[in-house]
Formats: sequence, C-alpha cells, structure tokens
Amino acid sequence: MLKNMLRRGARLLVLDDDTSMQKLVSTLLRKQGFRVDVFSAGRQAIDSLATRDYDALLLDVMTPTEGGLTVIRHLREHKPDMLKRVVLVTASPDSVLKGVEGDVFGIVHKPFKADELIDMIARLLAQ
Repeated sequence: MLKNMLRRGARLLVLDDDTSMQKLVSTLLRKQGFRVDVFSAGRQAIDSLATRDYDALLLDVMTPTEGGLTVIRHLREHKPDMLKRVVLVTASPDSVLKGVEGDVFGIVHKPFKADELIDMIARLLAQ
C-alpha cells in the first residue's frame, strides 16, 4: 500500500483558512509522522517558503484573501520546480482549477477521505 512508502519526517506546508480543516489535516498528517506548518493566508505561506524547504504543499484554492492561487502565482515566478510538489485540497469547482491543474501534482476534492489525501501525498513523495 502507498501509505507504507511515506517518508517519515517530511515537512509539509498546509494552507487553509478554515480552522477546523487546519486541525483535521494537520492532526491526520502529524499522526503519519510528518512535520506540518499550517497557515491561514497565502502571504504567510510565501514568507515561510522563503526560509524553509518543504517536501509538499497542500493548498486550499478558495480563501477570502491570498489563498492557494496567490502561492501558485508566487511559485510560478520564483520557484517553478515547487509547483510539482503542490496538492490542491479544495472544494472549488473544476472551472476554477482549469488554469492550474496542469501545473500542480494533484487535486484532492473536499470532502475527502483520509486515505485519499495520504495516498496522494505518498505518490508525491515517491516521485
């Protein structure tokens, strides 16, 4: 199973403005042995990207201010190689995702099952 391929201790960035989703995702990931940094605004995530290296970025696309799309624009300009380390975790309609889906590693639609998210991260880390 893919979960056995998880790289313990990998550092993940989670961007979501919903505090209950932040807690759910960060708890799930920490139980899998990941180091997790959680942010509620894109600017915070971008600032952290300037000082830390991440193995994967989990971004919510639709947030009231500076969400995942802000981070993706920043990555396109400053760290294009990181785009293939991005998983969008979103409830956004597919039409919103059309402009970014080819740039990122994958998309997990909310609501999601825990195994779905963990398997996506395992595939990303295995590449």
